[in-house]
Amino acid sequence: MRVGLIGVDDHNFPNLALMKISAFHKKAGDSVEFVQWQQDGGKIESREYDRIYMSKIFTESKEPEGELRCRDVRRGGSGYDLKNTLPDEIEHIYPDYSLYPEFTKDTAYGWLTRGCPRCNHSSFCITPEKDGRVSVKAADLSEFWRGQKNIILYDQNILACKDRINLLDQLSKSGACVEFNGGMDVRFLNDEVIEALREIRVKDYHFAWDDPRENLVEKFREFAESGLKKTRDVGVYVLVNHWSTHFEDLYRIYTLRAMGYMPFVMIYDKQKFVDQKGHWLKGVEEIYTREQLQDFKICQHMQRWCGNRRIIKTTPNFEQYERYQSWKKTGMPVPERRGG
Repeated sequence: MRVGLIGVDDHNFPNLALMKISAFHKKAGDSVEFVQWQQDGGKIESREYDRIYMSKIFTESKEPEGELRCRDVRRGGSGYDLKNTLPDEIEHIYPDYSLYPEFTKDTAYGWLTRGCPRCNHSSFCITPEKDGRVSVKAADLSEFWRGQKNIILYDQNILACKDRINLLDQLSKSGACVEFNGGMDVRFLNDEVIEALREIRVKDYHFAWDDPRENLVEKFREFAESGLKKTRDVGVYVLVNHWSTHFEDLYRIYTLRAMGYMPFVMIYDKQKFVDQKGHWLKGVEEIYTREQLQDFKICQHMQRWCGNRRIIKTTPNFEQYERYQSWKKTGMPVPERRGG
């Protein structure tokens, strides 16, 4: 069988599902390759395949243009829907890292847990719906790691799993440098977890303070006092433009800064307001009110102010941030709806 693979949005990172699918088919003796396109009479067509797997992570990603010469095209990934999953015999196979040599040199990728109990996050995070509202063990480290120097984990809430100490111990014994790509939930820090983390070579720590209604000051202070990492080297994501006021946004930012952390503002639905360069999308004024656009613009200024270490240190008060002041002095302009 000739099998073709298409990673719709895997330009900057490896697609783990495709690596597992490739390993499964190669084990069965099939030939596997990324789909190849060729010009035929002015029309772009793929080679002929017996089966094509197309994987997409982000809903906004566009499938490549061209004609697929295959009757069996299988689409999967959260970019298509949240219900499709890989069969167990593929999900638990050792990945074919040779598909992405530029990303996988001395680096293993995988999930140790699936799911997250943060049910209140379901309004902006797909994990509770996609992987469940409980963090459960999904694999042992040996399933996707065989001595690589680096390990990148996709887990969304490994510390919420009841088997967390066992899993952290596996990471410790690997001796590898570990990157918790999905971050850590500061709420689950305790003495046992901190001591387990102390035995792991963690590349970076990053947390989140998404809900202003949760008082996480003591937990962030507990991490700061643990000595696991200097707080100036620890990022904390702060969700804005969702369920908080600007006062609540700044309270979290100022509180984290007072403890030495580096907060990073994450704007909810940012892609619905501006393009990748931060410029207003065409027609945005027909969708949102002037007040909504101004609220977004304040969040945008807050993100730029907060995300620059030099600026936030020299100008710790957001109200004194020069670009924000200039915008306010000119009347807080935003795109105007036609006809008023």
